[in-house]
Amino acid sequence: MKSYVVGFAFSEDKEHVLLIEKLRPAWQKNSLNGIGGKIEGAEEPKEAMDRECMEETGLCLEWEQRGIMSGINGDGKPFECHIFYAYSNTISNFEQREDEPLNVYAVKELHDKKMIKNLRFLIPFGQHNDAQEFIRLEYK
Repeated sequence: MKSYVVGFAFSEDKEHVLLIEKLRPAWQKNSLNGIGGKIEGAEEPKEAMDRECMEETGLCLEWEQRGIMSGINGDGKPFECHIFYAYSNTISNFEQREDEPLNVYAVKELHDKKMIKNLRFLIPFGQHNDAQEFIRLEYK
């Protein structure tokens, strides 16, 4: 099973979020998603989140893990994905470091955007910055 991380970087007022327009894998093409990717080797999820964020955005953020998803991915393969959130007014200072476009979006304007389906609840969940909450999602 492959393990991944995904992170949602919000402005401190939680009104804006930094998202990536995916070009790959094929099942995510042209959809918005959080920052993230595969956990490599012996990395811990937090280490992978920090690395992926730096590689994709040039930002060093304070990530907190608030959930985990598992099940069968859009490509039919089993997965596990650790869900992280960060809150910082530096998100607009991102650097475009890879070919998948980054942008800061007003959360209230996301309703008509094409995005990975679970972002419809993962983004509102992140707007409620209650560190006591932890979600476990299993896709069957």
